[in-house]
Amino acid sequence: MFDKILVPVDGSEAAWHALEYATVLGEKFHSTITIVHVVQAHYTLPTVGLNGEIPFISLNIQEVETTGYKIIELAKERMGNYPTFETTLEFGHPAERILSLVKENAHDLIVIGSRGLSGISEFFLGSISNNVSQYSSVPVMIVK
Repeated sequence: MFDKILVPVDGSEAAWHALEYATVLGEKFHSTITIVHVVQAHYTLPTVGLNGEIPFISLNIQEVETTGYKIIELAKERMGNYPTFETTLEFGHPAERILSLVKENAHDLIVIGSRGLSGISEFFLGSISNNVSQYSSVPVMIVK
């Protein structure tokens, strides 16, 4: 029923739970699982200063990318002896990249955590899982 399952991970507990659910489903259907971490395209976060101005704090792109690779490595460890999985690190807006990967690679299902680590950007942009489920052309399982 599900040949290819896409699982976005960001290091949050909900993402790890989603990965667990995906592996159980994958074992049942002998699915290939693709694990993706998306590094957000914008590397500045707005903050309000003491005088009401809005300065921007720049994050080091290498640090963000290194963190992304660490998350991918943790995901690989959690896969244990699962027979067929792959990992990828992507750059861009998470929901957009997830939906693009589904189309590009003909995934049958997305298994995603209900809440991630995106914090303030999630408040302004809407939750990634909500955007993915709303615009996906394939079924989406949202795991709490």
